[in-house]
Amino acid sequence: MLFKSASRSDAEKVFVVVKNVSGGTLTGGYSCVWDTSTADGVRVTQNAATTLTLFAGVADADIANNGYGLIQVYGYRSSAYISYSSVSIVIGDALGAGLAANWGLERKAAGSAGSAVAYAAAMEAVASSTAVAHYTTAKVFIRAL
Repeated sequence: MLFKSASRSDAEKVFVVVKNVSGGTLTGGYSCVWDTSTADGVRVTQNAATTLTLFAGVADADIANNGYGLIQVYGYRSSAYISYSSVSIVIGDALGAGLAANWGLERKAAGSAGSAVAYAAAMEAVASSTAVAHYTTAKVFIRAL
């Protein structure tokens, strides 16, 4: 784990080193889940219906397939990939791994269980869309420790 040096003016952040085994590039700002094909606490991949509760974090920068890189597991992030549709996201909404974008975070309903586990909170409002699924980047606070 990499802990950012304490600073009075910058938000605290925590990162872990992972290996991307998704078959494609994990783009900076995209979320990922722990890989279950070889569970070793290092390998990450795309979200899937059976792995939504295995949220690992948000990529700090692009990570090539079979390459190593950093994911952010705690703290404020100014740009994370978000999936949304007819429901607006407001500041403070719970966010978790979603299927609509496979790499994105999506709003999770309060009181839900299982696949509705929240690992982040919206720090920026996102207006609703008439599209079935729409994607953008927004400010979030990650808490995946």
